[in-house]
Amino acid sequence: MTQDIKLDAYEELDGKVGIGIRLVTDRSVTVDPEVHFSSGRIGGPSAGLMFSLEIFDQLTEEDFTRGYEIAGTGEIDYNGNVGRIGGIDKKVVAADREGADIFFAPNENGNKDSNYQVAKEKAAEIDTSMKIVPVNTFQDAVDYLKGLKPASK
Repeated sequence: MTQDIKLDAYEELDGKVGIGIRLVTDRSVTVDPEVHFSSGRIGGPSAGLMFSLEIFDQLTEEDFTRGYEIAGTGEIDYNGNVGRIGGIDKKVVAADREGADIFFAPNENGNKDSNYQVAKEKAAEIDTSMKIVPVNTFQDAVDYLKGLKPASK
């Protein structure tokens, strides 16, 4: 492949000219039954946990959400670990405004400044009844949902 590129001066390299290269792992997954979702205008990794839960929900026969409105955030890696994201306080407010019952937040293995702690503080500040649930892994979220009694709405 031949490609014309533009060289840029990098301030952090005292104005030296260079090329930025980023390695990307391209993965392809085939599932049966087919899974449908749209990322729309979502950018960045913060929807990783929720995308994963939606796909899992489509692949299971039971009502995975048990009738609850589920929200949450967190980057997810290939091993199912849920990582920190930015702006969780704003996401808690938005989820509350949309009527979410449960909000999953990255716990960061109990770090005292974790996304979970920030989410709990914001939830208390806005006086929401939404349950803030700490998760370190995708499996934590699955186990929590499987342990719920069906919603009585």
